[in-house]
Formats: sequence, C-alpha cells, structure tokens
Amino acid sequence: MTPSLGENTQRIPRNTLRTRIYGSRFWVVTPNGAAIRAFREVRGLGLRRLAHLIGIDPSYLSRIETEERGAAAETLHAIALRLQIPVEAITRERACDHERAG
Repeated sequence: MTPSLGENTQRIPRNTLRTRIYGSRFWVVTPNGAAIRAFREVRGLGLRRLAHLIGIDPSYLSRIETEERGAAAETLHAIALRLQIPVEAITRERACDHERAG
C-alpha cells in the first residue's frame, strides 16, 4: 500500500534534478551538457580526469555532456563542486507535459 502524498505531489521523472509545477505544466531541471563541457575545458580538466574526481565512469560523463543521458542530482552537484560553479550554471529548466512526467 502506497501512502498518499497529497494532491499537488507528482512523481519526479527519472534523471532530473527537481520538478516544479506551474499550472498544469511541469518544469524539470536537466543537465546542460554543453555548459558542463565548456566549464570543464575552461578549468583545464579532461573528461577522464573530471570523471575520476567525481567517481563516475568517463563514458557516463561523456553521455551526460552529449545529453544522451540525464544525471542524478548528486552527480550534478559533484560536477558543479569540482568545477567550482553553482549547479544552476550547468542545468536548464524545460517544460514537460503532465502525462510525460509520471
């Protein structure tokens, strides 16, 4: 038996940082792969080095940067911490239909 979470509570889509509800639309926060790559390169870090520093596989980081995969909030926070930037600098909000979010 699943406990009731309230009428305004919705399931958060997998691989998103957070979900906001405005009216009948969801706004999900997803990785901005191009920004992650740009900040990584400005900091002089190779893909393998950054992946090693945050404890993930380099191929996973590559898929995040090319936006083939999403990333967990913990992963995005680890990337931002190592790049010395706010997590908002490497994420973007996008609208998501109510049906797709669940």
